[in-house]
Amino acid sequence: MKTLIVFDLDGVITSEEAYWDAAGLTLHELLYSPRYWNVTGQSGYAPVTDPEESRRLSRATLPEEEILLYKALALNSNWDTCYAAVCWRLIALLEQLPPTTREPLLPLQPWEEGWLARLREALALQRAAFGQECQLLPTGGPPFAEALFAGAVGLDLLNRYDAFASSRLGLPIEGVFSRLSPFWDFCRSLFQEWYLGEALYSRTYGHPPAQTGKSGCISFERPLLPPETLRETLDTLRASGYALGLATGRVYQEAALPLQAYDLLSRFEAEHICTYDAVETAEAALRLRGDTTLLGKPHPFQFLYALDQRGPSADELARNKPPFIVVGDSSGDMLGGRAAGAVTVATLSGARSEEARRRLLACEPDFVIEDVRHLPSLLAEVERLETIQRLQFEARAKAERLLRLWFVRQLDLLTEQVTLTPRPVSLNSFNGTYEQDGERYFFKTHVEEQGTLSEYYHAELLHEAGYNMVLPLRVVRQEGRQMVIYPLVRWPVMFDLMRAVETGAPAPISTETLVAAERRACERLLEIYRATGRFSSADEHATAPVHQLFWHRLTGGRLSSFYRGQALPLLGPAGLSQDELRFEDLLRCRWVVNGELFSRTLGELLEEAQERLHPRQAAMTIIGHGDAHFGNVFLEHERDYLYFDPAFAGRHAALLDVVKPLYHNVFASWMYFPRETASTLTLSVVLRRGSDGERLEVTHSYQPAPIRQAILATKLRTLLRPLLAWLKDEGALPTDWERWLALALLCCPLLTINLLDRGRIPTTVCWLGLAQAVALGNLGLLPWPELLAAGAEDGA
Repeated sequence: MKTLIVFDLDGVITSEEAYWDAAGLTLHELLYSPRYWNVTGQSGYAPVTDPEESRRLSRATLPEEEILLYKALALNSNWDTCYAAVCWRLIALLEQLPPTTREPLLPLQPWEEGWLARLREALALQRAAFGQECQLLPTGGPPFAEALFAGAVGLDLLNRYDAFASSRLGLPIEGVFSRLSPFWDFCRSLFQEWYLGEALYSRTYGHPPAQTGKSGCISFERPLLPPETLRETLDTLRASGYALGLATGRVYQEAALPLQAYDLLSRFEAEHICTYDAVETAEAALRLRGDTTLLGKPHPFQFLYALDQRGPSADELARNKPPFIVVGDSSGDMLGGRAAGAVTVATLSGARSEEARRRLLACEPDFVIEDVRHLPSLLAEVERLETIQRLQFEARAKAERLLRLWFVRQLDLLTEQVTLTPRPVSLNSFNGTYEQDGERYFFKTHVEEQGTLSEYYHAELLHEAGYNMVLPLRVVRQEGRQMVIYPLVRWPVMFDLMRAVETGAPAPISTETLVAAERRACERLLEIYRATGRFSSADEHATAPVHQLFWHRLTGGRLSSFYRGQALPLLGPAGLSQDELRFEDLLRCRWVVNGELFSRTLGELLEEAQERLHPRQAAMTIIGHGDAHFGNVFLEHERDYLYFDPAFAGRHAALLDVVKPLYHNVFASWMYFPRETASTLTLSVVLRRGSDGERLEVTHSYQPAPIRQAILATKLRTLLRPLLAWLKDEGALPTDWERWLALALLCCPLLTINLLDRGRIPTTVCWLGLAQAVALGNLGLLPWPELLAAGAEDGA
């Protein structure tokens, strides 16, 4: 299933300069031709034909900044921007006429020849009365800052012109300056004379223009970017599996001619092109039913029509449409695209003033690029699961739109609704639900930057080994990232239950129930370890996915990308210090944490970890989940653990299998709730320099909550001590098992998240994580001889 990209044309693919020329020349002819208003009373009018003179005269009459203001206010069609400028000036002219002179002009019919003749007579009287050329033209900008236009955008601005004219002229005016007025058709016809020129206008409309001699601004048109650059960009998108469409305010002929000239038209699929012809046809059908809805941008009609031309209503499309992308340069594109449910990409190439850019960005497009050349690289980035994971907390609706795109692009799966459930436990993942054919499904993904292994999610292996598993319906594996789709599970997640007890919030389950569930899970886990345990060679063990959580994060780039070249401020008792410590210097420091001196520096610990945790070593291995922290565990029937998201499951060392859940379930509340932790944490850091080097003295008040200490005690008594005893009895307990556990524990606070990400982690919590890493890496959980002795005693 191809994903559609719907492009606006002007300001994105083509330049609008020729249209703006036509708009300014239309206004100029109305103002000065004896056929129309003739504000100066001249006797003749000769159209300009030179491109340079046309540009100069047009901009002098209708300044570019005024056009850009109309565009910024979502008047997307150049016919509408021209009409807005014409109406404003005509109202200003009428306002300057005395009431006695205005009276013969009623009713206002500025599209009829007889009325135009009476206007010219009134203006002539005005000039004669003053004995000089009247200053009849308005000064300043368009009137949209007035209260009458407050909150209006797009075609609604035009529809308020009647009320504006009524207030200015003191007359009840209706149906004269609105978007459905005959005056709009009158102005469009004159605009078309200028844009198409005499010859093309005559062929198109079957009769010559009212004013002969116009060469046609269409012949002045130039592409916005070099044609070869545009062709390369569009071809890259098509090669990536996108279908390309258009939603433009141009009629088909005016859109097709320049695209054919640039050899671009063939890149767009005919069934996904919506030009203004379709808008007019649809509006005419509505009029027959008495519906005066205007379907031009920012109405979503053009984007929905480009998506599907079969004719369902906008409401039906909004419910059932596939995800798609809108690329445009105006507020009308962004508002219309968002209303159509698309991912919106704003190009700054058409927003050429500060005001236009301000208003464009105020529409909150999903993404912003300088011009379409940057679209392929942007889409490659937004298709990454890492991007969605990052956005889920700060822009959830945008992340959900991107995920619908991902499902279509990667799984050929059209979802009706995607709901992300951002949770603090989702440090390197995201999860949620989607609906398809009336059924809801649960999904979970894991993102592992700098990933080096490709085989993950051995859920069937765990199930066969005796784990109580939610079996996935579908698994998508990519390098460094995986998406797993499950049937919807309605049991509570242990992470949420633990947090409720920890914070004293109303908890649906008691502390005793949670601890009892942990005890049963540990007892069952030990049974599975014993049943599946066998020796694995160094080569076999090296392929275990669980190493991705430890050694590969140390050596595969995560450590370096998080910390290299970074610095963090010191913290005295009074708070932040002006002094900073580079991470490379921090690696050499000795640490004293809450009065306890540790012998190994962080740098020494990391070097030791790279050596001792190396995957290529023979070991007693078991079938394990690898990452069974409470965010990956449901509590079924208030009794049993139900596991999911086995991103790192496989056959691996039992000691590594217990590390992540042990650490994260007991010690890591600060990691999931850094700002809440910082609000109650007392912590100071003092750097002392002496003859034996630099020493960091860290004092902090952090302690795991009682429920987490109870879980730790249960895990040590029921799982870890018996496990050590069993491994010893089997002759499989490594001689350096204490260092294995300590160094694997070190990786958890240091490499799960970037502690130096100041936008996410307060400085006090950063120091807490570093201190915890150093303490665990030096000593582990307890003095290991005591733990081993207790394990032997338990196993007796």
